[in-house]
Amino acid sequence: MTDLVSVTQAGEVATVTLHRPEAYNAFNRAMRARFASALIQLESDPTIRIVVLHGSGRGFSAGVDLKEPAGRPSHEVLEDEFRPCLEPIWTSQKLYIASVHGHAAGIAAALVLACDLVVMETEAALSLAFAEIGLIPDGGLCWHLTQALGPQKALAAIIEGAGLPADRCFQAGLANRVVDPGAALDAAQAWARELAGRAPLAVSAAKALVSRSRSSTLAEMFSAEAAAQTRLAGSQDHQRGVTAFLARSAPVFRGD
Repeated sequence: MTDLVSVTQAGEVATVTLHRPEAYNAFNRAMRARFASALIQLESDPTIRIVVLHGSGRGFSAGVDLKEPAGRPSHEVLEDEFRPCLEPIWTSQKLYIASVHGHAAGIAAALVLACDLVVMETEAALSLAFAEIGLIPDGGLCWHLTQALGPQKALAAIIEGAGLPADRCFQAGLANRVVDPGAALDAAQAWARELAGRAPLAVSAAKALVSRSRSSTLAEMFSAEAAAQTRLAGSQDHQRGVTAFLARSAPVFRGD
């Protein structure tokens, strides 16, 4: 890739690093385009099962680069330039893990919460300083915050512009793990390697079902789970899993 966004791969795990450390990895126009392009490449690579997102330097990202003139209405920038940085993560069959140190501010917090799993260092935080500049959270943040905090606490966090430190993110279910300073990337990559050994079809189905559950009734989810189970029960990976279980050995899943 470029020096703005680097992609490395180790086995079935790819690590995407935001790399504008001199600007706290703020997203300018070029970086948005590079990141969206990286996602396209990742999604087309069948050898990658898990993706770890990380920021270089002092923190994850400062969000939008406010020093760069927008040049277009905000809704056009969000729809045309930021949605391609976020929606592929929501809809991907791969798992995305955010590794957060320092601050993830503004739409960078939305990028973190777009991921399926989140690892934060103890001193990390999601910064929601939109209110300080007369704006509201975007990139799906209002939705994520309401889902996790409930409407009253989400509204307070939004209009007060309060940041969410790692411990509160963990308590609210916005982060899965909180680790010591300097340990987030290693922890996220180790978790990614572990999860890469799980059955890919089952992982993808679980991701899709959890997402669907947010707007479905229990009865609808029962039927969706049943349909997914039929597909999975007919897979070669299921047969491999059963064979390994009966033989008391570790299964090797291939995604078919």
